[in-house]
Amino acid sequence: MTTKETRKLGYINAGKIHPSTLLPKREFDAELVESIRRDGVQHPIIVRPSPHQNGQYEIIDGHMRYESVQQNQNVLVDVRYDVDNTEVFKLSEATFKRKPRTTYERSLFYSSWLKTIEATSGGRGAQKKVATEANLSPAEVSHYLLINGLFKRLQAKSIPEGNFNALKNQGVNKLYALAKVEDDSAMLEIAAEMAETPNMKLEELKTLIKEQTSPERMIQRIAEEEYTEENEEESESNTIDQLTNAMKELEDALDKTGEVVKVFTSRIAGNPDRFLSPSVFKKIRRLLNALKKIEKEANRIIRSGE
Repeated sequence: MTTKETRKLGYINAGKIHPSTLLPKREFDAELVESIRRDGVQHPIIVRPSPHQNGQYEIIDGHMRYESVQQNQNVLVDVRYDVDNTEVFKLSEATFKRKPRTTYERSLFYSSWLKTIEATSGGRGAQKKVATEANLSPAEVSHYLLINGLFKRLQAKSIPEGNFNALKNQGVNKLYALAKVEDDSAMLEIAAEMAETPNMKLEELKTLIKEQTSPERMIQRIAEEEYTEENEEESESNTIDQLTNAMKELEDALDKTGEVVKVFTSRIAGNPDRFLSPSVFKKIRRLLNALKKIEKEANRIIRSGE
């Protein structure tokens, strides 16, 4: 009886080796590339027979080493047989942790791992399985998934490349806090400031998030956006009609706010037990502060015209 071969060390032509279609591409490592060019490949590239092409091999670990060799060169490889898609991540993860990785890289890696498990065995328990295999807590995996979503949002909003790269190196806690900001405009403003101030402390970031997501700032941001859109369509000259229309819009907005407050007040009066929570008190206080600031700003405008 012959024992089935599980792995084999040997040389394969680089032209038969291809990057994994499952694993996310790792960040460029200039030191590693220079070391390989100087001393050659010191550790074998871990591969598996390609599940798509006979006679070809898919990289499990060693993408950067592979990119540093010539296509006609014979490369030392460690071939692993009978490795399924989820085991690819388990094998890669052992070397993935050998050196420091950016939060961005880790978020991509664990998100891709989760998707692969979901595609193989369904979504139930997939997140817990990633956490167990990667020796992370379920909360940590959840944080990385949310951070991965954050970077997708940033890319969709065409954030400047310099800012995007600066955010990659931020810590998990800070990026997780940013990822929880739902409003895209506020998120982009906070992201820009984080990129410009990479040493910002977590508590400073939380204060910034609180300021940028406050009701008064949200109102101000909407006003700024609408004003910018109007400026693109209309001339820059201040006319009486523009001033009159602006005041009418403000009056209508305040009327609608008053109607909402009346409904809100009547519902609280009708069933106060439903609203007895610290979060409700906090939100009402924030709304009140926002209205006071609007009143203060209106008085300032009136005084400027006297």
